[in-house]
Amino acid sequence: MRLPRLLRAHALAAAVLGLATSGAIVTSAAPTAAADVSIVYVDIDDVIDKVDEGLAAREKLKEEQALRQKTISARESELKRLQDELERQAKAFSKDALERKAAQYEKALVEYQQMLQKFNVELRDKERELFDPIEKRLKELLRKVANRDGYDMILSKRSVPYGRKDLDLTDKVIQEYNQAHPVAKKPGAAGSSSAAPKKPAAPAPSVAPKMQ
Repeated sequence: MRLPRLLRAHALAAAVLGLATSGAIVTSAAPTAAADVSIVYVDIDDVIDKVDEGLAAREKLKEEQALRQKTISARESELKRLQDELERQAKAFSKDALERKAAQYEKALVEYQQMLQKFNVELRDKERELFDPIEKRLKELLRKVANRDGYDMILSKRSVPYGRKDLDLTDKVIQEYNQAHPVAKKPGAAGSSSAAPKKPAAPAPSVAPKMQ
């Protein structure tokens, strides 16, 4: 569940652009002619998704969701059982017994919805815990690349309607990030993929709507 990835990318892009505006990644304090300004761009989304740390973080997030999904599935099965019982035996129950059974179902449904909200908050917090350090290190790397290679400005690809391919530093930044922050591979694990797995969607209730 990506904090959504778009929000993360916008935040980092704003930070990078802010650095450029303030002069933090401008290589010369003196005014220069427009023709002499060196501007490149980076696909922030791609970097975060494809660096080894990003791939590892995404796998960890999937594991966290899988652990919660077991509880979600068990609770959904219980809700379905209660609902089927209500529908199947409605005529056989006395009015008091039916009201008690309906109240039991309503209580279980409310608890289920509260559990989903709690799990979603936990997963958003976990995503921030996993990805915030990557974003911080990426911003530091962009500053280093700009100062070292003489770029006046590094833009986010999201803000560049068109840019020559030779001005795209995305692959270079991914390589440099992985070299600077290597991830220990699990025994027998394959090399990192060039495409990051999709972010798992937030769990949604699969039980029937609340009975009237």
